[in-house]
Amino acid sequence: MGRAVVEACLPWLALLLAGFACAYLLVRLNRSRIELGRLARLHHDQAGGVQSLSFVLTLPVFVMVMLFIVQVSQLMIGTIVVHYAAFAAARSAAVWIPARLGPEETENCISVYYPEAEDQLPRVLDPLDPNSRPGEGGTTYIVEPGSPKYDKIASAAVIACMPISPSRDLGLGLPGESPGAAEVIKALYQAMVPGSDQNPRVPRRLENKLAYALQATQIEIRFYHTNRYPEPPLVAYPHLDDDPTDFTVEFMPNELGWQDPITVKVKHQLALLPGPGRLLARAVRRPDGSRDRLAETIGRLGKVYVYPLEASATMGNEGEKSVIPYEYPAY
Repeated sequence: MGRAVVEACLPWLALLLAGFACAYLLVRLNRSRIELGRLARLHHDQAGGVQSLSFVLTLPVFVMVMLFIVQVSQLMIGTIVVHYAAFAAARSAAVWIPARLGPEETENCISVYYPEAEDQLPRVLDPLDPNSRPGEGGTTYIVEPGSPKYDKIASAAVIACMPISPSRDLGLGLPGESPGAAEVIKALYQAMVPGSDQNPRVPRRLENKLAYALQATQIEIRFYHTNRYPEPPLVAYPHLDDDPTDFTVEFMPNELGWQDPITVKVKHQLALLPGPGRLLARAVRRPDGSRDRLAETIGRLGKVYVYPLEASATMGNEGEKSVIPYEYPAY
């Protein structure tokens, strides 16, 4: 820890030496003289010296303590906000998954997903297969980015994390269709705070917050399919007499049932203050040779030091099970 403090103070020491050099050049250019005797007499004069010395010695420590207090407060606020972002994303999933967003994502269906583990055995949905009967266990699926429903859920987490995102320009920029979302946020903010239109910096600061939240916020969506749902029954349709290979099933592989649990995990890289972030990010080695775990968790995102925060929330799917059976040809 002592070595890290000394390394952090090296730039300030160099700045102090540069200040002394500039003062010396200023004296030489003014054709003045440095009288060491007068400096010695000034040194022996102790009038007011105790207060000045105390101020000089305690001010840096006081400023650093205040910065750490502010930083800890921001971490506490950030933890609360990330937990709210997880709730907002889970609530958005419970609302958007039952909706229809195009032909690839119908009601209660997800277009892009994969099993959490390779050793999981999903239920066989073909009723003509002898292995299609109900069984124990189930499969946990993870939703991949790239689907309209995933984007809707992710946007809820990103907007929730905007209040803890820095408003200064970090050069991140808005990707894709985000400028349209930024205009909506600006219009909403101006409607809620009518006096904000008098400050021309507000729209740009909102864009910076949105750009950082998009870069620093990731979500992970999981849903669970049990293997214990009833066996898909054969339904008597008129055309089944002509083609007995057609059958109907109760669920599609990518469909979520009514009140199926949906878990959303939100990960956000919280921006730290420059001073505490730089000091805490130093790779500190303990006397026993082990590394400081806190220093290893702090990273960089653009121009700022960041600390990872994560939270998860689970909600049941609000979509209802279809009353019309799905019909598929046998493969």
